[in-house]
Amino acid sequence: MKTLKSIIFVGLFASTINQTFALNFVSLEEAVKKGFVNLIIKSKGGYLGEVIEMKVKNTSNRPLDFKLETGRKLDSKNNNEQDILVTKPEEFSLCSNQTKTIKVTGMCCQAHNLCPHENADYSIGRMADSNLIKLATFIDQNKYYANFSAQQAVWAVSDNNSLGSITDGNRTVVETLRRYVSKLTGKVIPPYEVSYVRNSEREVQGRARTIDGTFDYALPVNAHVTIGIYDENGVLVQALFQNIEHQRGNYKLYFTFRTLNLPSGVYYAKMKTNGSVGKEMKIEF
Repeated sequence: MKTLKSIIFVGLFASTINQTFALNFVSLEEAVKKGFVNLIIKSKGGYLGEVIEMKVKNTSNRPLDFKLETGRKLDSKNNNEQDILVTKPEEFSLCSNQTKTIKVTGMCCQAHNLCPHENADYSIGRMADSNLIKLATFIDQNKYYANFSAQQAVWAVSDNNSLGSITDGNRTVVETLRRYVSKLTGKVIPPYEVSYVRNSEREVQGRARTIDGTFDYALPVNAHVTIGIYDENGVLVQALFQNIEHQRGNYKLYFTFRTLNLPSGVYYAKMKTNGSVGKEMKIEF
């Protein structure tokens, strides 16, 4: 009986310790709400990598363990500059009244806002939606912290950009990110890449400049072929070639669609023989 009592006591003691540690663990958002911390959050400038410096002071009367979660959005106080998605978690402890400065790794998540300037002010914000949290976790697992293809993947989720905009860098990484975002969002991976123009160093992603892709088509018989790109109303906006004689067979056309002076939207690459559409491919930007 004495042994049994000892086991019960040890079990209760261990449970109490675990509960104590669990109570001490707190997200920075909750800590701010409960008045446990003072936060000063500043941008270091730039749009991916170690982009935020956060000064945290424990204003409570006891030591606390804090966590900054992967997938949290830090809100820019300037509506013209991008919010930051945290892509690497941070865990740290502070004694009462202790202050610590931590460097935060993240990526911009508002494609058509400006890149944050140095010393721009931020607030702790909230957790992002589930798809952005999953993507941020994937970036963390693969250590894509400073990878621009991963930044483009974030914009494909946060701003509904085409998967064709995930283009820069190592082809293996690009394909890995395209497949992951496709699975995450249900979007089909397009047979083209979207390039953007920058008007300034702080405009991270401006208007689509060109779309480079491939258009596959087959001819069962010899024919004269016209291929062009049309808007949703069927108006030709760019001819790729017109009335060119083809032998029957399979073809692959590499094309560049110049989009800078066109409104964003849906377009179609169409192959026509004898005036009839033989194949079309949807293009979005």
